[in-house]
Amino acid sequence: MTEFYLIRHGKTVFNQEGRFQGGKKDSALLRQSIEDAKKAGEYLKETHFEAFYSSPMERARQTGKAVLEGMGLEGASIDTIEGLREFNFGNWDGDLVSEHEESLEFETFFKNPEGFVPIDMQGEDYHQFVERIQCAAEKIHLEHPVGKVLIFAHALVNTFLVKTLLGENLNKIRTEGLVDNTSLCILKTNDFTDFKLEMWNNTDYLK
Repeated sequence: MTEFYLIRHGKTVFNQEGRFQGGKKDSALLRQSIEDAKKAGEYLKETHFEAFYSSPMERARQTGKAVLEGMGLEGASIDTIEGLREFNFGNWDGDLVSEHEESLEFETFFKNPEGFVPIDMQGEDYHQFVERIQCAAEKIHLEHPVGKVLIFAHALVNTFLVKTLLGENLNKIRTEGLVDNTSLCILKTNDFTDFKLEMWNNTDYLK
């Protein structure tokens, strides 16, 4: 059985400013986010992982390094997987969310992911996004059919990966909200067909 442990990166300057933060632009982690990641590492200190994986975005990689420091595994290798990159917001990446609130495309993005077409945004649609992140997860499963793997990624990546693999509709996923910064989710599978959710959006270790 593969056990996916997914941690979202810590809060960034873009998060604080209310900006779109996708797969094209990065933003620095807040100082508190490094400390939070170390707390997540302390929480996972007694857990043995077969491998560590990260999105190529620096905010995810920095979170991963801090988590490993908290686990006492400074210097451990974190493999980068391109498919774990955050949603491609195209022209919107780095913009204030409020700058696009009046557009029809904005409303569709949040309220009807199934029918979202990125014309003004010129990024990717949800179907392309889900296919990409599921392929990345399947690759990890094939490399580690048995054992625990720790993945450092993003709000949309972690949320949509877990819930689409559990069979949820895209529109329902969006209305339920995304996982929090530095949160942990655990998803298990034997065959990458049937999945069991063990933990969802846990941040208890930050308190």
